[in-house]
Parts: sequence; structure tokens; C-alpha cells
Amino acid sequence: MPQKKKRKRPAARKHHILLILLLIAGGIFLLYEEFGREDGQRPATIRRPAGKHPAEVKPVPLPPPPKLPPVAIVIDDLGTNREQAEAVLALDTPITLSILPLQPHSAWTASEGKKRGYDVIVHLPMEAEGSNKLGPGGLYTWMSDDEISRVVEENLQSVPYSTGAGNHMGSAFTADKRAMTTVMAVLKKHQLFFIDSLTSPQSAGFRVARSAGVPALSRDVFLDDADDMREIEIQWNRMVKIARKYGSAIAIGHPRKNTLAVLERKLARGNEITVVPLSRLLPGR
Repeated sequence: MPQKKKRKRPAARKHHILLILLLIAGGIFLLYEEFGREDGQRPATIRRPAGKHPAEVKPVPLPPPPKLPPVAIVIDDLGTNREQAEAVLALDTPITLSILPLQPHSAWTASEGKKRGYDVIVHLPMEAEGSNKLGPGGLYTWMSDDEISRVVEENLQSVPYSTGAGNHMGSAFTADKRAMTTVMAVLKKHQLFFIDSLTSPQSAGFRVARSAGVPALSRDVFLDDADDMREIEIQWNRMVKIARKYGSAIAIGHPRKNTLAVLERKLARGNEITVVPLSRLLPGR
């Protein structure tokens, strides 16, 4: 009986098996890449704003910090005592220096204020309703217009670098329209402004100044009518409320120990007001 020949496996079948093995190996490699990481997690998908390249995306700007309201702090009665003036200057903030005329340290205090860029004003002594003594440079309602003008001129000359003037006492004088009109004529000639301390509710100072064409301001708060730290802090808080409500405020104080102690503590915090020169609060500035 003739022997049957063995059938040879076609070469194509070998190729198929090889291809299958390669596919299996590739699949294993891909699975290893996908799941064989150390953290066992799939890579996070990075999402970008639609339609914008990352370089074009700008961070949202932060809102600016709130502005603190401007307040002018005027310290009266300077010029008689150098140590007091030095204590005020040591606050290192633009306090407005209100200097009595014709005093031993009037010119020195004004010069030191000028060096620091502070406002310097003349603290004009004016007649009060009581029997208070005014000292040098006093202005009285019984004076003639010429006398008032002469005394105001002398007062201004004794306080160099002055940009304005205010009244020291003056509850009687500031209520006298004729006397105040004479004062304003001299201030206008020297291009000075006027601040009314409002030592009397009958004061005509602010109104007369405006009528005469003199830039004018008026006081909002007396910080130290009572020389007590607690009361001074109460007036400070009142000043801050006024500044926040109306956009600015003017406070007047004196170079006393308690007043300076409260100012030093409050100003060091720097979170309630911005101290500015008095002239910064004039209309139009």
C-alpha cells in the first residue's frame, strides 16, 4: 500500500501566530504603562479655558486696599516751650503746627516744621468773653482797624513759613464782624487761609473769611477739652466717625502729655485715618 505523504503547515499560518503574539505583547505593554505606575492612578486631566492659550490667561487682579479717610490734626499753643514742640515733632507725622506769635520759640518751631514739610499756621490771640490774658500779639474788639492790621502784621512776621492762621481763644473777637473783616484783609494780602476754631457758636470767622475771599476751614473736634486720656480717646473716636461719614475731619489738640500719649498710640496703629496737612483739606484741593 502506498505511504501517505505528510502535509506541510503553510508558512502563512506561522505568520498569523507570530502576529497574534506580537499583539498580545503590545497589549501587555500598554496595560503596564497605564496601570503600572507607582501611585496606581491615571494621570490627571489638565483642563484649560476654552479658546485661550495658557499664556493668554491673566490672573484676576485683587481689589485695592480701602483708603483711610484724611484727617488734619492741629496742635495749638506751640512756641512757648521747645520741649513741647520737640515732642510733637517726634510723632513723625504731618501734624499742623499752630504757633503763638512773638514767643521765645515761635520762629524755631516754625523752621523745624518747615524742614519736615508740615503746615505752619499762626495762632492769633483774640479776645475772649472772660478775663483770659492773651499775652503778646493780642487782638481786642476795642482796637481800631489800623491797630488790628498792625498787630496781625507783627504776628505774621514772628512766625515764618506760615501758610494760614487760626484763632487762639477769641470767643468775643470772632463774633465781631468788623474786627474779623479787618483780620481777613491782612490774611488775603498775604495769601493765607483761615481756620475757625469755633470757640463760640456765635463765631463769624468762617463766614467772614469766605466773604472776603480767604480760603477757610472750621474745626470738627477738640481732642482735649478735658485733659483725661479716656476722654481724649472718646473724642478721637468721634473724629474718626466724622471722617468716615463726611470724607475728612479736622481735630484740634494741645501739646499736653495725655494728648501726645494718645496720639502716639493711635497713630502707631495706622489703621483708622491718614493724617494730612491742614491745607490739603481746603476747598479745591
